[in-house]
Amino acid sequence: MFKKFRKIVRQTIAIIEKNILLELRVKSQFILRILNPLIQMFLMVIIFGTLFNIKKGYHLGYWNANNYILFIFLGFSVQFLKSIINSYRILFALEKYWKTLSAIIVAPTHRFVLLLGTIISELILDSLPLGIILILTLFLYPISLIYIFLVILMFFVIICIFGALGLLLGILIISREGLVPYSDLVFRFLFLFSCINYPLLIFPQILQVAIYFNPLYYVFDLLRLVWYMGINFTVAVSSITPIHIIVNIILAISLPILSIVLFEKIYKKYGIKGY
Repeated sequence: MFKKFRKIVRQTIAIIEKNILLELRVKSQFILRILNPLIQMFLMVIIFGTLFNIKKGYHLGYWNANNYILFIFLGFSVQFLKSIINSYRILFALEKYWKTLSAIIVAPTHRFVLLLGTIISELILDSLPLGIILILTLFLYPISLIYIFLVILMFFVIICIFGALGLLLGILIISREGLVPYSDLVFRFLFLFSCINYPLLIFPQILQVAIYFNPLYYVFDLLRLVWYMGINFTVAVSSITPIHIIVNIILAISLPILSIVLFEKIYKKYGIKGY
């Protein structure tokens, strides 16, 4: 049992090293991967800083001049994690292009080690900017240990959801590559209208109604509110609804299970046997 565990750890580390070295092969691309979101975040701080200081006491829902930086920083922390969604797509697309997709599965490596290693490598690549943003956020908006734990739990939920979405994209690459552009369009709209970086009330009324049907809205909104609970408990709790909790639980459990089940079926259907 212990030998099998050590083998899995070694295989996972090998996959992590491979993915990181491939990403760092083009250093300029890796630097841009970090800088682009930081530049966008800086611009967002300027724009919302101007907006909330036009009039004293101006607010959009629970967003105001005292907390907008917190919510922008959290939103862009999530933006860095979005690379997880594209990780499986890139992996399977490259392997499919080089006709080595079957080889990486029939190799003596458990396919779930491959999936786990891919997520961990993306987290390591994003750890520097993500860590800096979160430490700066904690410095500006300190919260107690219990709320830090809840924030970490929310980030774990988001990582699980993004990993599952990424695997579903990877499945499309294997089975129905022609549908990938359409799935990209769906994801663009899901994130655009998820309020990941904006308050809900900045959108027109008709779009606000549509956003309420976007499950990602409840995920990102709950992340903000969990942190804000450590600063203004009353306002934060009053903004959390049962739908926030239910949607997060359903997505965190069902999406990973669905993606793994489909992953297994697709591989069996296409005759690719795992270890």
